Amino acid sequence: MLPLILAAPLFAPAVAAASDARQLVTRGDGIIRSPVNALPASAPKVLGRQNGIDVWNQNSGTRYAVDIEVGTPPQQITLILDTGSPDTWLNPSCKFASASGNQKDCQSFAQFDATQSSSINVTNSGDILVYGSGNATIQYVYETLTIGSATIKDQIIGIAKESHLIPLGILGLSPPPGGRNEYPYVLDTMVDQGVIKSRAFSLDLRGVDNKNGALIFGGIDTGKYIGDLAKLPMLSPRESPRGGDRYYVTMTGVGITAPNGEVLQSEAIGVPVFLDSGGTLSQLPTLIVQALVGFFPDAEYDPKSGFYYLPCDIAEENGTIDFFFGDKAIRVPLNDFIWQIQGFCILGVVAEDEEPILGDTFLRAAYVVFDQDNRNLHIAQAANCDTNLVAIGAGPDAVPSKKGKCTALPTATATATAGSGNLDVSATRAPTNTFTGSGPTDVVVGPGPGATKGSGSGGGDPQATGEAGKNAAGPGRAVGWGPAVALGLVNLLGWML
Repeated sequence: MLPLILAAPLFAPAVAAASDARQLVTRGDGIIRSPVNALPASAPKVLGRQNGIDVWNQNSGTRYAVDIEVGTPPQQITLILDTGSPDTWLNPSCKFASASGNQKDCQSFAQFDATQSSSINVTNSGDILVYGSGNATIQYVYETLTIGSATIKDQIIGIAKESHLIPLGILGLSPPPGGRNEYPYVLDTMVDQGVIKSRAFSLDLRGVDNKNGALIFGGIDTGKYIGDLAKLPMLSPRESPRGGDRYYVTMTGVGITAPNGEVLQSEAIGVPVFLDSGGTLSQLPTLIVQALVGFFPDAEYDPKSGFYYLPCDIAEENGTIDFFFGDKAIRVPLNDFIWQIQGFCILGVVAEDEEPILGDTFLRAAYVVFDQDNRNLHIAQAANCDTNLVAIGAGPDAVPSKKGKCTALPTATATATAGSGNLDVSATRAPTNTFTGSGPTDVVVGPGPGATKGSGSGGGDPQATGEAGKNAAGPGRAVGWGPAVALGLVNLLGWML
């Protein structure tokens, strides 16, 4: 049944505002760093207090998560790392994640107990956050967060009243896709409270078999990439496919480097793509996907899911799937691009013509610096040869132009400039083989991007009183509990079918 909590405040009585205290704890160098750990879902990692947060991969690359501490005294909580949405929220109990159908998944992680926190202050504002996969009905609170070595006070986050297909909460790191903040997000608060100097962070997810990557707020690690960081301007909302302000850049080509060294490259193209750590798979225009699939004659298309199934021995070969951004190439080893789950192997891309995304199957091979203040992404081939932290400052040249210390590429490569045209991305190709079996079951994929449209009408502000809020990517649409109940009923019908 639909949880009755939808009809009542999460806590009583509600407190509309938090204190003005701005205490913080930081290393003092403006850098917050954590290792990236690729761990199987069956062995969740339990960590003590340390100078860093862990970003780790569950279900063989299905999701990437971070451990942070919430409240006073601090409680360690695991959140999905998401560059496709700006909101941070948590599931306080697995019963609130009952809609996800993944109780075992939820119960393998610690849950937040709001009654044990002396620093929580509850507002009367709430919202429905809608993602590419799933949604959450939340109530906003002010709370203390400890992220890595820094503690920030009075951060507005959401506490889920109910969630659907998202058994863990989310740490959102995107700009507000609707174009303006309705409240200070985590990156904003870090700058406001002096933890980092600008709204910038670097992300190195690394491969599914490698545990040496990092998420760094306010810094880069020159020992984790090859060559120069290519500066790519973020596209404006009017240049993006759906008008959302996201981490969009222009992809200028795709290609394949075969295990025997043969190189196939597309002609020069101009496809807007946004980089989304919350997306399990990448999503590219249909003709590009069909061109890539054409290289794998044994691929089987599943019309129900849109997946292309492959023989798993292909993942052990030395080829790469190649992505071009001007004269910068990012080459993804097949082992990282092929999603291996429950004994199945799935090509790490599906067809999507309206909102192309480079998700985790791309990001595992890329070192990316996300610079919101200057609206740039800086990108290089990920590697691992040293540790050398360099702080990101403030102003137009905040991200240092430091060459990476690493030199070896993961596989044999050819010229980095796309445009030869021997990989035709303009021809329509029907699938030659059809998948007729049963694929993976009970798998919760990454949430994907926050929705670009509001779920209600009117204005809302979580810093004000009243049952109003803002949508995950919308321009501050009010959402009362009437729409929440309506959406909950839709989900309920889905569970019953």
